[in-house]
Amino acid sequence: MKYYLIIIFVFGIVVKQLAQTISPQVINSAGGVGAVGSSGVEVYYNIGEPLTNTISNGVNLLTQGFLQPDILGNFGLNISPLFSNESCLGKNDGKINLILNAQPPSAITIKYIWSPYFVCPGDNCSSVDSLPPGNYSVFIKALNSSGNMIDSITKQFTIIANTDPCQIIVFTGLSPNGDGLNDNWIIENIENFPNNSVNIYNRWGNRIIGINNYNNTNNTWNGQSSSGSVLPNGTYFYVIELNNGSGVKKGWVELTGK
Repeated sequence: MKYYLIIIFVFGIVVKQLAQTISPQVINSAGGVGAVGSSGVEVYYNIGEPLTNTISNGVNLLTQGFLQPDILGNFGLNISPLFSNESCLGKNDGKINLILNAQPPSAITIKYIWSPYFVCPGDNCSSVDSLPPGNYSVFIKALNSSGNMIDSITKQFTIIANTDPCQIIVFTGLSPNGDGLNDNWIIENIENFPNNSVNIYNRWGNRIIGINNYNNTNNTWNGQSSSGSVLPNGTYFYVIELNNGSGVKKGWVELTGK
C-alpha cells in the first residue's frame, strides 16, 4: 500500500510540472470550472464564440469572432469588447460594442475617445455602428469627480470587408398613407442588382404593375397600379428577377393603411 501511495504522489508532481510549462491563452471571456464526475479532476473551460471570418497570409490563419477577451485597466477598469465585421459587400455596417464590466470605485465619468474622430465626436459612445471596413481604436478613460483620469485602456479593432454580395430582403407590407413610414414598398439591397425586374399581381393572377430597375427611391411601388389608380387594401403577390443567375423570387406583400 505504501508503494502505491508513493507512485500516485510522484505522478501528481509530474502532472503539475508539465502544466506549469504551458502558458495559458485566454481566447474568450465566458466560461467556468467544474469537476469531472467523482474523479476529483477539475476542468477549466471557456465557451466557444461564433466564427465570422477567417483570413490568411499564406502561412498563418486568423479566425475572428464576435466575442473577444476582456480589456483590463490597472486600477479596476474592465471592458468587454464585442464587434462584428461588414455583413456583405459595400454594406458598411460594422459594429463595435464596449461593455463596461467594472470601474474604479472613485470613477464618476467614463470617456470613449475614438479614432477616426468621426466615429463619435462627443467622446461618449460605448457602442458605434454603420462602420465601413478599416482600422479603429478607442481610448477609454475613467475620470473622478475632479475630472482627473484615474484609469485608462486602449484597444484597436479591424473591421474586415466582406466580398459576398448582399442578398435582397423583401419587406412584407406597405402602408401608403402619406405619413412617411412604409409609403413605398422596400426591397432591401435590391440596388445591388440594377438589372432587376419586379412584377406585382393580385389574388387572381392579374399583373397590377411591372417595374424594371427597382431602387427603393424614385423607382418603386407605392400601392398603385400601372395606370396610377389606387389599389384596395389586401394581399398581393410579387415575382422578382435579379437577372444575375439566381433565379426567380416569389412571395406576398400586404397593402394596408389607406
